[in-house]
Amino acid sequence: MTIIDLIPYEIIENQEYQTESKFLIKNDSFNKIDYKSGTITFSFINCRFSELEIENPDYIDFPSIIIQFINCYIKKINVENISSSNISVFIGSSIFQGQFKSSRLKDVTINNCLLVDSVFLMNQNSINITYTEENIFPKPWKTLIKSINTSFEKLLEYNQSYFIYDSKNITFNVSENKNEKSGLYKRLYSPVQDNKIGYYLKTEEKRKLLINLSIQYSPNIDHLMTKIINARLSSLSLMGFANGELILESSKIDCWYINNFSTQNGANFYNVKPFRGSDTETKMEINKSNLDKVWFDNIAFNDYSIISFYRIKFGQTRITSCEFPETYKGFDKLKTVENIHYPDKLDENYYKTRYETFLQLKKLLESSGNFYESQKLQAVSNEALRKISNLPFWDRLILKINSLSNNHGLSIKEPFFGTLILCAIFYILYLWSLGRMFNKNGIDFDLIGYYFTFLDFTHRSDFLVSKSELSGLSVTIDYINKIIVGFLIYQFIAAFRKYGKK
Repeated sequence: MTIIDLIPYEIIENQEYQTESKFLIKNDSFNKIDYKSGTITFSFINCRFSELEIENPDYIDFPSIIIQFINCYIKKINVENISSSNISVFIGSSIFQGQFKSSRLKDVTINNCLLVDSVFLMNQNSINITYTEENIFPKPWKTLIKSINTSFEKLLEYNQSYFIYDSKNITFNVSENKNEKSGLYKRLYSPVQDNKIGYYLKTEEKRKLLINLSIQYSPNIDHLMTKIINARLSSLSLMGFANGELILESSKIDCWYINNFSTQNGANFYNVKPFRGSDTETKMEINKSNLDKVWFDNIAFNDYSIISFYRIKFGQTRITSCEFPETYKGFDKLKTVENIHYPDKLDENYYKTRYETFLQLKKLLESSGNFYESQKLQAVSNEALRKISNLPFWDRLILKINSLSNNHGLSIKEPFFGTLILCAIFYILYLWSLGRMFNKNGIDFDLIGYYFTFLDFTHRSDFLVSKSELSGLSVTIDYINKIIVGFLIYQFIAAFRKYGKK
C-alpha cells in the first residue's frame, strides 16, 4: 500500500496510482497553513486510482477541509476512519464505486458521476447526489473514458446503484436541460477551456441510464430531511422508520418499493409516474408499512403495470389527485401479495385482504372529497368480496346481479339499455301469447306505440286487450316484465344519483 501525505491547497493532476493507496489527512499537515475561504483544500483532477482509502487518524483544528475529485477514475474508494467533523468529500464527473462509512464526515457530494457497480453511504451527516445536465462537458469525459479503455455506451450498461443507510440529510436531485436540444452545443461563458463545449443527453441515453436508489432508516438515528426532487430512477426503495421529513417530488420512477416503512414527521409523495413505462414492466409495492402522515398527491397509479398493497396501516394517509384504473380489468394490476416479484402467489385470504384494502382506499378518497375514484374502489371491493370462498350463495348472487345491472351503482348504461331490450323481448312474447305476433297477419303499427305503455311497469293488465282475452301465459309474461323493468329502473335511478349519495 502506498501512503500519501496530502499537502493542503496543492492540486494534483494527471496522476495514475496503480497500487492500493491511502490518503492520510493529519493535523501536522496543517501547521502554519492559513485557511483560504472558498478554496478546495485537496484537489485531484484527471487522476486514476486502483484502490483508494482516505484516513484521518487525528482531530484537525481547521475550519473546513474539502477533498475534491474531478474527472477521475476510482476503481474502489473506502472512507471509514475519520476523526475530524470538518471533512467533506466531493466527487464530480468521475467514474467510481466504493463506500463511505464514517459518521464523522461533514458532507459527501456526488455530481454527474457514473458508477461501475455500487456506492454505499452509511451513517452520513449530509449526502448530496446530483445530476446536472448543464455541467456535462464532453472533452474531459472523452479523455477519462479513453484512459480506462471503455466507452460511454458500455458504461451505460452498468446499474448506477446508491445504497444509503441511516443518514441524516439526504438530497437526490436531477436538473435537466429546459429546452428540447440534444447533443453538442457551445457555451456562452466558460472560464475553463475544456468546458467551452457542453453536451445535452439524448432521450435514448437518458433512458439507458439506470439509476437505483435505496434508502434505509433506523429509529435510533435522528434523520432530518430526505429530498428526492425531479429524479429519473430505475428503482427507488424506502425502508425503516424515518423520524425526519421525507419529500419525493416531480419524479419518474419505474419501480417503487416501500417496505416495512413508517414516518414520524410525515412523507409527501407528489407528481410521480413511471419513466420507461412503454419499454419495461413498471412496479409499485407498499408492503407491511404504516402510512400514517403520508400524503400521495398526483400519483399515476394507473400507469404502473403492477401494484401491490399488502398489510398496510393507512391511518391519516391522504390521497389526492391520483390516477386509478378506469375499468375492472385495469384494477387487476392492483394486487395484495406479499412479494410483488411473485404476483401469482396468492395466500388463502387473498380476496378478503383485497376487499378490505380497497375499502380502506375508498374511505381515504372519500375523506378528500374524491367521490369519483372512491366509487370505483367500492365497485372493485364488491367484486373482491364476491370471490371470497365462504361468502353465502345469496350474497354472492346479489353482488353478481348488481355487477351486471348497474356495475355496482356506477353505470346508467346497463340498466337503461337493459330495460329497453328486455322489455322489447317480453313485449314480443306478450304479443305472441295473445296471437298478435307471428300470426301471418299484416303488421299492426299501432302495436309499436303500445310498446311504450308496456314499458311503464304500472300499466293495467288490460291496456291492450280486454281481460277476457288474456291468457295465463300472457298475464305471467306481463307480471315478470313488470318485476324486471321495475328493478332495472331502480338500478338506473341508483346509478344516476351516485354523486348525490352520502
